[in-house]
Amino acid sequence: MNSLLESWEIFHFLRPLVLLLLLPAWAFVYWLLGQQNDRRRWKKLVNPKLLEHLLLTPQQNRSKIEAPWLLGLLWTLMIVALSGPSWQLKPEPFAKDKAEVVFLIKVSPSMMTSDLTPSRLERARFKMKDLLALRSDTKAALIAYSGSSHLVLPLTADHNILTLFANSLDPEIMPKEGDDLAKALILASKQFTTTGGTIIVLTDSSESAIVKDMEKLEFSPKILFLAVASKELLNLQQMQKSANILNANIQEITIDDSDIEQLNAWTERSFENPQGLESSHYEDGGYLLLPLILLVLLLWFRRGFIAEVWRVS
Repeated sequence: MNSLLESWEIFHFLRPLVLLLLLPAWAFVYWLLGQQNDRRRWKKLVNPKLLEHLLLTPQQNRSKIEAPWLLGLLWTLMIVALSGPSWQLKPEPFAKDKAEVVFLIKVSPSMMTSDLTPSRLERARFKMKDLLALRSDTKAALIAYSGSSHLVLPLTADHNILTLFANSLDPEIMPKEGDDLAKALILASKQFTTTGGTIIVLTDSSESAIVKDMEKLEFSPKILFLAVASKELLNLQQMQKSANILNANIQEITIDDSDIEQLNAWTERSFENPQGLESSHYEDGGYLLLPLILLVLLLWFRRGFIAEVWRVS
């Protein structure tokens, strides 16, 4: 019952202006009925009192619906169908294909700490893989940073190769030690081909002094932090300062998938809202009237039906 009420509340026509065609359609039907009205035509020539006795309606036609009424019903069904009656949302199959995510992984000696087994870096790779599994249609890129930033892989829908490249990251291959998140974010922002993308930073720390000047910049991508460190060793307050400057969200790493589910929810919102796009649209229900239209059309094959429509008394 509730579902019926909800459907009625959102019922609308996708192309309401088409309904204006009902006016000329029924005006024409009314004209046809007038042409076939014997009483109306003879009323101008014969005294109304005499006319009651002169005009006889055949018994077999009294229960039969006049042809113009059926023509009006047919046109009404067709016009309503073309106007696009709709009462339910249908998911947009290609919406998620446009979502883009750039992963920033801090690759420094501190990320080799084993407070998270086997290491913070390894755990970050696991979480990235889990998030990609939830977003199979999302294009993703990978950037490794420490004292310098490097594009490991540009946007791709091949998550397997992305995971393969992430597994090869190691602090020893980084040319410069440090924590230059600001340059990594600037490099990440250049990778998007659409608006409303998401930058996910997998790091164990973030110095607010490094990103203090970035509040002056207008970043269209949404920035999310996954704090990859144990609660005992994580300086959450310092990371929160960086997040405030960047208008970012922070999610602490968990042993279950709750952290990934939260990141996925933020990613979905950051994709939809800035673009003003919807991941679903109203379904056109006009096709449901097709069986009724075909049923009325069968009357056209009845002998004499067209003659009845155009009959003039």
